[in-house]
Amino acid sequence: MERAVKEDWRALLEAEKALDTGVYTKHDLLIVRGQGAKVWDAEGNEYIDCVGGYGVANLGHSNPEVVEAVKRQAETLMAMPQTLPTPMRGEFYRALTAILPPELNRVFPVNSGTEANEAALKFARAHTGRKKFVAAMRGFSGRTMGSLSVTWEPSTGSLFLPLVEPVEFVPYNDVEAKAGRGRGDGGGDPGAVQGEGGVRPATLEFLQAAREITQEKGALLILDEIQTGMGRTGKRFAFEHYGIVPDILTLAKALGGGVPLGAAVMREEVARSMPKGGHGTPSGGTPWPWPPGWPPSATWSARGFGKGPRSLGPGSWRSSRPSLPPRSGRCGAWASWWAWSSRKRPPPTSPSWRRSTASSPSRRGPR
Repeated sequence: MERAVKEDWRALLEAEKALDTGVYTKHDLLIVRGQGAKVWDAEGNEYIDCVGGYGVANLGHSNPEVVEAVKRQAETLMAMPQTLPTPMRGEFYRALTAILPPELNRVFPVNSGTEANEAALKFARAHTGRKKFVAAMRGFSGRTMGSLSVTWEPSTGSLFLPLVEPVEFVPYNDVEAKAGRGRGDGGGDPGAVQGEGGVRPATLEFLQAAREITQEKGALLILDEIQTGMGRTGKRFAFEHYGIVPDILTLAKALGGGVPLGAAVMREEVARSMPKGGHGTPSGGTPWPWPPGWPPSATWSARGFGKGPRSLGPGSWRSSRPSLPPRSGRCGAWASWWAWSSRKRPPPTSPSWRRSTASSPSRRGPR
């Protein structure tokens, strides 16, 4: 295969471009190998990979421990649904919950971040019995229909209306706007650090207010740490900077060390609200991703994960903000979603939709 790539790499590149759906804009090179922070193309050119798999490759490409774990597991057991327990799944659950607050002690495994957020939306509705969600303006939660519904950017979602309704968007870091929401909501999404919204960290006051409001109104706080989790902000999880604990935490990207792995981790009472068979996934929870998923708790500190962001970040951020790095990739928009009464969204081409996007925080609008 390596020889075929060297001899015919342009044909393979053109085949990918020609047969792909065209959703992605392709670069004019063929990446054939990676090691650590570097990748090589078919002509032998070396690059520092500043993309990092959009936040997936936190451990670097072809990390030796990840490679060895994948090889070992592939030789043992690769596919097993969640109805049949495996030692690898139990090991992963135990290790993950051990580095989280004790309140977050139930795990629903998936393959990607948007699947984790879809699960969070369903568990929130099952637990609260409410329909409406509240999310932050300029937040990004994923591209499947549920996650897209709590994503602000109109160009991302307007083509696919109607989405999951109702959703209201509030200004980011606006405590007063947040205070008016909550009664009748099922869940809310403020976001600790917005990535596609401009890499904007949440203020301490904003996220603590989101936690207080959701508790007061009986709604759930869902924090999306798909990008910020696993040491990207200097702590294992970004919510640790804010002194709060969510009701549901969504994880993916770096969680898998390069393999497709995500999870929605939640409080026990939230998990018990979902009826048997109310949600599921055929390949989420299969054995092979678990061993390389991420290093055990004991080795996390020994390897120095988190020291880089802490050394690069500002010292105190005027004492009112946690110490986060000035730029941290996409830095997932955290979800804090509630559920309220339903209201239909007008078609994207109608005059009323154009007016609402410009004037109402409950609708997507231009950046």
